[in-house]
Amino acid sequence: MPPRPQRHVAAALVAAALALTACDGPGNSGRSPLEANVVELVPWQNGVLPHLDETAVPVDPSVGKPVIFPSLPQFPPIGLGLPDPGPSRTDCSTVDQYEFSKGWFDSFEPPADQADYVGVAPGWASYDDLTKDSWHSPGDVTWYPGLSQQSASGTVTHAFNVAWGLAADRFPGPSCDGTPNDWVLHFKGGLFRKWGGGISHAFTDPPGLYCPSSFSASSTPPHNDFCPPMTADGTIVDGSGLPAMGTSGMPYLQSHDYFDVSSYDGLAFWARRGPEGSAQALVILTDKYTSSRLARENNTFCHRVRECHTRCLSGAPCSPNTENGATVYRCFDPAQGALPQVPFNIDTEIDQIYPRCGASACTSPPSYLDRDFDDKPCTAYTYPSADEAGEFCFDPKTDPPPAGRDERCQDGWQSVIQLSSDWQFYALPWSSFGQVGFGKKAPRMDLKTIDTLAFGASMGWADAYFDNVTLYRRKK
Repeated sequence: MPPRPQRHVAAALVAAALALTACDGPGNSGRSPLEANVVELVPWQNGVLPHLDETAVPVDPSVGKPVIFPSLPQFPPIGLGLPDPGPSRTDCSTVDQYEFSKGWFDSFEPPADQADYVGVAPGWASYDDLTKDSWHSPGDVTWYPGLSQQSASGTVTHAFNVAWGLAADRFPGPSCDGTPNDWVLHFKGGLFRKWGGGISHAFTDPPGLYCPSSFSASSTPPHNDFCPPMTADGTIVDGSGLPAMGTSGMPYLQSHDYFDVSSYDGLAFWARRGPEGSAQALVILTDKYTSSRLARENNTFCHRVRECHTRCLSGAPCSPNTENGATVYRCFDPAQGALPQVPFNIDTEIDQIYPRCGASACTSPPSYLDRDFDDKPCTAYTYPSADEAGEFCFDPKTDPPPAGRDERCQDGWQSVIQLSSDWQFYALPWSSFGQVGFGKKAPRMDLKTIDTLAFGASMGWADAYFDNVTLYRRKK
């Protein structure tokens, strides 16, 4: 399979935009143990080791027992487990006032000529605040065995048409013209006690999906009206003010492309919530002034900070595992055998279920190397004001301390929407977005360098649906 960026890295881009604080009293933690079947339906719970198929007898002792993993995407009950009756109405009365982008319109539907395919959200990722015992769903579409079958010869066949992205949910979506709408993007999980969770989409992931890379003249996808100008060979700084190469003097390891949405009036989408999901959702955009992704290997407009964890939230020992000839420390118990198997051995899935720890806490998989932090130790640090402490990827012998909030990326442009159980149409003008105030203050929102969108849930249970995400203009 082609390499894919690590999903939680894209998530880190917007996670701080949801930062809130939760308090658990000693006599009322508010936590309840996870049901055994939930662990098996969502095997990547925070601080919970997955269940293993104890009946499996590996032929090779160096191969662990398989993780019990759902064949298809699952959305377990939350809270009291109330059933979702679905929407009772869809109000289309205002939709005709707008025209929508033809180059980017995420409907999450499979191709019309592929009746056996499933819906998918290309380039989307999910994330959460690592509250112990919490979970979020869905996972990446490539993780589910029922959607990707591997033959004995190693050939992989898929029920979807993208390299990676979130699995969509088969659920009746909004339709204003009678066109069938069978797939939507559904984020569900909790119970979040810190700042929440959500789903995010870097606009240039997967690379080349919407625009040719501004740094590659050989790229040939359609040039949509939100694609920025190509950067001429030999250019040191592109039209946005970002360096054309990283501080190493080498081309960037990851995409540094973005959308120019200045010819549009705002962001449009449909949304609703389940019966026990939060009544609010956060909508977050990042640009060159706030994006950690665009600051990779340059830190031009804001500074990146990478948190890490040397100890395992699950209480499992931080254990060495040999991967591609190198030692990687992960949260698993070697007393139970070798590192358990996950479907297709996908690195993003392994990192979710058996996180990196100890000496490997700041490393990343070969598919998403990070020159800024991969060779750094995970070091405990308390900020001088003592208002923040944690573990960060930096070497106190050679590196400056992690950037403070006044210089840090991730304080993206945020808007808050109210959700109901019915599908509602939202058209958010750019003027409705503002920074929260926990990162570097930007001089303005730069509509020529919008690179990431996130839908976030704050503390509590999350159960939100989104569909037909796009850019809009008001009709004249």
